[in-house]
Amino acid sequence: MPARCGREGTTGSYNESLRLSKRRRYFNIHELCQAVARSTGQSPDDITQFTKIAEGGSYRVFQATFQDEVKVIIRLPYPSIVPRTYGIASESSSTSNQVGSKYTIMERVPGKELEDVWYTMTLQERMDVIEKIIDIEKILFAIRFPASGSLYFKDSLGDGITKVDLPPDASHREINKFCIGPLTEFLWWYQRRDGLAVNRGPYKRLLT
Repeated sequence: MPARCGREGTTGSYNESLRLSKRRRYFNIHELCQAVARSTGQSPDDITQFTKIAEGGSYRVFQATFQDEVKVIIRLPYPSIVPRTYGIASESSSTSNQVGSKYTIMERVPGKELEDVWYTMTLQERMDVIEKIIDIEKILFAIRFPASGSLYFKDSLGDGITKVDLPPDASHREINKFCIGPLTEFLWWYQRRDGLAVNRGPYKRLLT
């Protein structure tokens, strides 16, 4: 595979020429493998497989598999993703890096995908899964935030950007690394809306 890799979208066909052009992303796959290997403390030579596994609304998703069966998820945003400033806020958020593209590296959660086993499960097994999902949702929905917006690392937002700190929590020592900043919801930014001087949060009250 050439070092400079151009990947095009392969799902959907509506207004295909325009959509493909907006999804075409050039990047250096060898440098990306280097970054993936560094994130796991391994060598790029230990990568046995690098495949595309999905295309979402904003990202193309790859999976790297190492000799020890460790799997890593890599997400590369499409060039058309908005907001460009806040979509990926980290050391990999610039296209001037060695990879030549913004990227996000994530640990793959081990286990089976529910869609692969759902139709082999009994009714009771399905009910058990649904109850566990509801229990998790109860925990998530019980969390109260001081404002409405998107979550960021504090040091990823520049000066002049409105942010709201999360309340201190002795049981979560690293919570002070995070804050709530502007919304990254696509509808606030697409079709030149990113050029509008409007308040995108964070909001401390419903009507602002």
